[in-house]
Amino acid sequence: MRHVPPSAGSAFHFYATGSVKLLKEKLGFDDAFNYKEEKDLKASLKRCFPEGIDIYFENVGGKTLEAVLLNMRQFGRIAVCGMISQYNIDEEEGVRNLMQLVSKRVRMEGFNCLDHLHKYSEYLDFVLPHIRQGKFVYVEDIAHGLDSAPSALVGLFLGRNVGKQLIHLSD
Repeated sequence: MRHVPPSAGSAFHFYATGSVKLLKEKLGFDDAFNYKEEKDLKASLKRCFPEGIDIYFENVGGKTLEAVLLNMRQFGRIAVCGMISQYNIDEEEGVRNLMQLVSKRVRMEGFNCLDHLHKYSEYLDFVLPHIRQGKFVYVEDIAHGLDSAPSALVGLFLGRNVGKQLIHLSD
C-alpha cells in the first residue's frame, strides 16, 4: 500500500472555513488537517501517515518541507515544483534536515512544466475525457466582474479562495 499525500499544498495547508471537510468529502482525501490549528506539523503528518510518506509534491518549502522530510519513507520521492513560503521574503530560509535525504535514500528533484510542453496535446487527450466523464473532481472559486479581479488576486495570496480562482467577465 502506498502512502501518498495528494499535495501538501492542498492537503495540509487548507485553512478556509470548511476546507478539511471539502478535502475529505468532495475530493476523497483519507485525512486532512488545518495546519494553523496544529501545534506540531511533524506529529500531524505522522498521525495521517503512520507508515511514512512515499511520494510528496513539494510546493510549500520551509518548515513544512522539514516536517515532511522527517516523515518520508526509505526510497521515497519528492517532486519540487515551488516553495511558496519562500516567495516575497527578505531572506530565504534554509531547510535544516536535508541529511534525511541521505539517510532515507530519498530522491528529491525539481521540475518545471515548461520542460514538458511537447507533451501538452497528449496530456489533453488524457485529461479532457476524464473531466467530461466526471472522473476528475475539482473546485472553482468564481468571482464575478472585472471589478472583482483585484480582490480575487489578493485573496489568492491571503488564502481566502478554495480551488482554482476564476473571474467571470460576461455571459
